[in-house]
Amino acid sequence: MVDFISLSELNILVKKTLAEKFTQSYKIVAEISEINENRGHAYLELSEKQPETDKLAAKARAVIWASFYRMIKPYFRSITGSDLEAGMKILISVSVEFHEIYGYSLNINDIDPTYTLGELERRRIQIIKKLEEDGVIDMNKEIDFPLVPQRIAVISSETAAGYGDFMDQIQNNEFGYAFRIKLFPALMQGENAQYSVIEALDSIYKELKNFDIVVIVRGGGSKFDLSCFDDYDLALNIAQFPLPVITGIGHERDSSIADITAHTTVKTPTAAAVFLISKIKEFDIFLQESVDILSRNVKELTFTKLTQIQKNSMLLKSITNTFVEKEKFLLSKVANNVRNKSQNRISIEKYFLEKYPEKIKNSSRFRFLNIRFVLKRKKQNIQESTKLYLSNAAHKVELLQQRIESENPQNILKLGYSMTLLNGKLLKNSKDVKKGDVIETRVQNGKFESEVL
Repeated sequence: MVDFISLSELNILVKKTLAEKFTQSYKIVAEISEINENRGHAYLELSEKQPETDKLAAKARAVIWASFYRMIKPYFRSITGSDLEAGMKILISVSVEFHEIYGYSLNINDIDPTYTLGELERRRIQIIKKLEEDGVIDMNKEIDFPLVPQRIAVISSETAAGYGDFMDQIQNNEFGYAFRIKLFPALMQGENAQYSVIEALDSIYKELKNFDIVVIVRGGGSKFDLSCFDDYDLALNIAQFPLPVITGIGHERDSSIADITAHTTVKTPTAAAVFLISKIKEFDIFLQESVDILSRNVKELTFTKLTQIQKNSMLLKSITNTFVEKEKFLLSKVANNVRNKSQNRISIEKYFLEKYPEKIKNSSRFRFLNIRFVLKRKKQNIQESTKLYLSNAAHKVELLQQRIESENPQNILKLGYSMTLLNGKLLKNSKDVKKGDVIETRVQNGKFESEVL
């Protein structure tokens, strides 16, 4: 009795059971995780995520055989404007298949492209509503646009045709306006494009003081090619960016969410360049008009002031002539008065000059006698002061001699005192000696030594 079967037998049994059980096609909704084409066939990895946690809920392999794919692919593109690609949510008709070698898979025999379009629109509406609820959708529009936007941070793909169109238009503008432009490269389509653009915005933020505006440009594309610009995180970053953001993403119909949150949106990269050039032109015209107005005002003011100066000049001339005549008359009177007073003064001074020699002679003699008397008095004072100083000095010397004599050690010894020395030095404190030290004692008529016990 056989109590086991082979793996191939088990797989054949499973295949037979599934074929009997799943006899019809099923319509399912799934997201494309991966898609690869080979020899006309399309091989897909389908997945489903939990709406609350975004965790993987289911996964399956699927295939569109070439016989179906030849019809499905162009039909899907004609409706959506894009090929099937990773990240798309699709409504498909499938049949269940189990192969004894390749295992479980789904055969796709039809796709509803309108569902994919509707899913994109539903997701788009949800994002716009969330941005409105967050109160950020118009934040970037509220930033003041610079008068002269010449320092431009551009986010685009370096090899994109749209970036080339933008640079050609702005660098070769007919007015010769100069712009300082720096490219921050980013992906412009695909499932990671939004994160690449956000990274570029972060890089610009680090150099914020070097730019006036941010421009995001790319060429045209299908709704799916541009779906990365319908991303909440990207829209949030654009809305909250501290510089005005201009989008020229190359679509001709509906605006992307990035367009809605940007400060200004234009249809193409070329239009973005034209818009910036027009802003410089507006300021240029404003400056020229200001110069014209200023020139007219200066001319009018100059004419008015010149007329006023001429009137004032004539009036001043008349007043000056009157004043000069009046001052000439007064000067004439003053001159006569000065002449008369000068003659009187000269007569008086002449009289005094005639008397002055005799006065000087008498004054000099008196001065000489006075000086002689003063010198005699000073001589007497010096003599008396010298005698007094010498007498005081002699008295001080005598006092010092008496003091020295009184402090002579020999005289002190005569009074019955003695002096004790240790090693030739005067001993003043008993604590300075120790047992065995030899000390010397001096009295009036001699000295002797003692040993400390």
